Amino acid sequence: MSSSSSSSSLNPIAKPSPPISEQNETPDQLNLMILGKPYIASDKYLGRIRDESYEKVYAFNRIRNTEKRMKKTIKGFINLKDQDEENTPQTTIALPFSCEYGFNITLGNEIYIGPECQFIDVCPITIGNRTMIGGSCKFYTPSHPISPEERNGGKGPEWGKPIVVGEDVWIGGSVIICPGIKIGNGSTIGAGSVVTKDIPDRVVAVGNPARVIKKILQDGTVVPVSKA
Repeated sequence: MSSSSSSSSLNPIAKPSPPISEQNETPDQLNLMILGKPYIASDKYLGRIRDESYEKVYAFNRIRNTEKRMKKTIKGFINLKDQDEENTPQTTIALPFSCEYGFNITLGNEIYIGPECQFIDVCPITIGNRTMIGGSCKFYTPSHPISPEERNGGKGPEWGKPIVVGEDVWIGGSVIICPGIKIGNGSTIGAGSVVTKDIPDRVVAVGNPARVIKKILQDGTVVPVSKA
């Protein structure tokens, strides 16, 4: 069977969406947040969405059996791309796991996410197929004003930038990925790195801030990158 016919036969897991706004609630701040525009996080509707998400995170973390956890509680929580409702998802999220919204996270197939990972998903976070993420990694999409007067505690605006991680990426333990970052296909990020700039395809990047130190050739050979 060809890959196209196989994909078309899937009964895909429905993409999660936030709850419908109720009386005295509007989706205005939610829409601004997802688009990466300044919004007010203390908005009543956003607060209710977060509370409902926390309930889903709590339920997810209570199921210790991986197959049951991924099959029964992922629906309506996180978007699993190209995976179906009948079969156990080929993506694994170890415990404990935390996120802020859930519906802003899209995971490809055959992904592994290690324990104690945190996804602060005020903007979309997308992870490509066969990517492996070590324990205690942090994905941060939000940004805040530098000026304390503009921040005004929690009353001022904030905004976000999406994070995109390509396919076949290996992210070592305790890596921090900052807002707006793109990591190319086939790259490796060394443990403990802080990624503040985009990372190209098929390289090794390490450090704080992360910098490219090696290239990964098509035959799998790793060669050093000359210093500028």
